[in-house]
Amino acid sequence: MKKSLSLLTTLLTLCLCAAPAKAADLKLAVVDMQQVFKEYYKTKEADTRLKEVLASYQKEYQDMMADYQKMVDEAQKLRADTQNTTLDAKVRDEKTKALQAKVQDLQNTERKIREFDVTRRKQLDDQSGRMRKNIVEEITKVINSIGARDKYNLILDKSGMSLNGTPSALYVEGVTDISDEIIKTMNATAPKGGAASTPAPAAPAPAAPKK
Repeated sequence: MKKSLSLLTTLLTLCLCAAPAKAADLKLAVVDMQQVFKEYYKTKEADTRLKEVLASYQKEYQDMMADYQKMVDEAQKLRADTQNTTLDAKVRDEKTKALQAKVQDLQNTERKIREFDVTRRKQLDDQSGRMRKNIVEEITKVINSIGARDKYNLILDKSGMSLNGTPSALYVEGVTDISDEIIKTMNATAPKGGAASTPAPAAPAPAAPKK
């Protein structure tokens, strides 16, 4: 939603300067897409689903890490046994071989955990992107519908940012803001007992084990 409106702003300025008579007939409106997106009930439902997916991922990750830690403990015990001079040389040799096998298992497990982490993060990003895209498309359809119904010539996103990172609409006066109308329209179909408030931020995903 952080799209540059520089081109639209330039075209609008040229239009106003070149044809003041026609420009006076232009019907303009603004909408705060960030606000609409945030307050749309489907956004909150999507946030809840994503948090559930993240919680499931974290539980699976923690289980894998618990198994990994057990293997580390076993490797440490084997290492201690290989250095225990009270043990028979043959026993220590067997412990050394077992330690080498355990180290290999640890390396394989580390790789699996890293691959799991990368895969799940990508899945979360992809799911989040799809949900966001679908919601923005729904909002855009409603804006277009209201624009056509009320015969607006141009509806600008006042929350959009220009290429240099500043708000595209630095000052708006005497222009209809249809944000509240969009929010009301979007939430008119919300089921009873739906998300009433924005869920708390999700806990950050754990980092993969160090090599």
